[in-house]
Amino acid sequence: MYGTCTRHRVKGIPGVKDRSFDAPQDAKTWLAQAQTDARRGEFVDPRDGAIFLKDYIATHWWPTQSGDPSTIERIEQRVRRHIVPHLGAQPLNAIGTEVLRHWKKRLEKDLGPTSIRLVWATLSSVQAAVEDRRLGRNPCRSSMVGPPPAAPGRVEAWSPE
Repeated sequence: MYGTCTRHRVKGIPGVKDRSFDAPQDAKTWLAQAQTDARRGEFVDPRDGAIFLKDYIATHWWPTQSGDPSTIERIEQRVRRHIVPHLGAQPLNAIGTEVLRHWKKRLEKDLGPTSIRLVWATLSSVQAAVEDRRLGRNPCRSSMVGPPPAAPGRVEAWSPE
């Protein structure tokens, strides 16, 4: 309606942007949940996870990587070849188990199980966005989808000597 507000604004979570909702019950529910999470130190503003994966990698994750130069180079290759082309245009908070299942299927066309495990581990470390309070949980650690199991190594019994 013209001249009257039809949105409901929520304030009251320290350090968090204001939120607005269409229905007053939605606003109250969100506020109650947000206050509970804030008291636990677990509050994650969902809008902070709206950053694209490629932007998060470039501006927040990659600049903090350190280690042996050859290791860093291999990590950069995995990110550049297998993560950013397929998932880079996705917002962090949109990467869930369904997206990961499709991505894993795509990787299986080009890579073996060991390589997929390495790429998966790299994406899981990129999901340090959980520690940065951009995500509530790391989707790579879901029980519903994961990398292929490690190939069983060859086991040889010890000689009696």
